[in-house]
Amino acid sequence: MRLTVDEVVTELVDVRKTISALQEAEFHLSRQIIEAMEEDGSERMRTPAGIVTIPKSVTYDASILAGLREITDPADLVGVYYPEHEEVRQVPERWNMSKGRKLVKHSGEHAAIIEDAKIYGRPRVKIEEEANSGS
Repeated sequence: MRLTVDEVVTELVDVRKTISALQEAEFHLSRQIIEAMEEDGSERMRTPAGIVTIPKSVTYDASILAGLREITDPADLVGVYYPEHEEVRQVPERWNMSKGRKLVKHSGEHAAIIEDAKIYGRPRVKIEEEANSGS
């Protein structure tokens, strides 16, 4: 049996309402888990559903990292810092902090600048099923 366009539109509207309700429920449940884990000071816990972690993304404020240019040998910034330059358009400076985090070893001032530049993303709950041992 083929549905009419009106029936399909009505079904789509209902599906979107359901999706919206599920997204809201997921947000509230995740917040409860995050708040409970933060209250306990926990970053990882075992549950019957699996291992729960709260990975946090980190970005860095380039205006604060700029202080590293003044106190770091340019050779140590190779692959870490890319100065502003022009290609077909003006390309802003950028920092590769995957490599740049090693600069904390240079001095306390380096470590302080890098720590101050951190911008934490919104935490998300991650649940991984445990592998069954012996199966």
